[in-house]
Amino acid sequence: MIRQSVVSIVVVAAVVALSGCANTDAPPGPAGPTLSLTGARGVSADLRRTVTEVNGTAETIVSAVDTAVWAPFDDKGAALPSSPDAGLPGPVGWLSSASSSTADWSRYASFVDSAGTLHELRVSGKGRGLLRRMEYWRQGRLAVDYQGQWADVTGGWVLDNEAVTYHPARGPAIRINVTARQMRVAQAVPGADALVRAGAAFAGLLRPQPLAAQFYFGACNNEWLTWGGAALIAEYFWIKFAETKSYANFNRAMAATMAAGVALGSLVDCMTSQPEQPDPGR
Repeated sequence: MIRQSVVSIVVVAAVVALSGCANTDAPPGPAGPTLSLTGARGVSADLRRTVTEVNGTAETIVSAVDTAVWAPFDDKGAALPSSPDAGLPGPVGWLSSASSSTADWSRYASFVDSAGTLHELRVSGKGRGLLRRMEYWRQGRLAVDYQGQWADVTGGWVLDNEAVTYHPARGPAIRINVTARQMRVAQAVPGADALVRAGAAFAGLLRPQPLAAQFYFGACNNEWLTWGGAALIAEYFWIKFAETKSYANFNRAMAATMAAGVALGSLVDCMTSQPEQPDPGR
């Protein structure tokens, strides 16, 4: 109960802060027959976002909307939506560079936290940060999984479609599908990034003891804690939405899902720069 109260207070504060930020969508630049990200400041994307409640073999669509987002590139080359209202699981585009690797990769990381819970993360993709698959297991139970497909364009990649599914310990699973309908290069100067990494507030709940002995990717400690906390927040609000069907909890869950996607991108970027850890389950 105390843990849920802390989660609620932190996330509500984050969502309130995010709701006060204006959506600074920028107009698209000139579009040619072939999409090129060379010199682009961001991507203007038309997307279909569908949220589905999965209960065994029964699936119920709870939200299906067409949405337009302005996604400026950050300093790592990820095109992140400028407004948390988009509710997307991650970037809609990636810049490539002359030094970017295009090789396929996979990584595994695990540790046991101070409460004795085993956390395992399996990720695979291409290049430095192009995530294709992710599975997060908590104490032997699948908690979150992700699948993404990307289209090669000049100077990088843009989203084709992706799906992230939360598997709460109780209640139905929630799947968020995003399908790209149209992508345009935007050259306008982007507004300020409105995302908040609310999951960082949960470092004390997830920190391994002792860290050096149990977390193989010790260099990624801060990134792991941020993403792990954000995933907990998103799972909490999807549970609350499943119980209440509240519009407010739906909005909070979507905002938390987006924050978790941003944090996951940073974690994957860190993991791919570390040596591989043997995966006992594969």
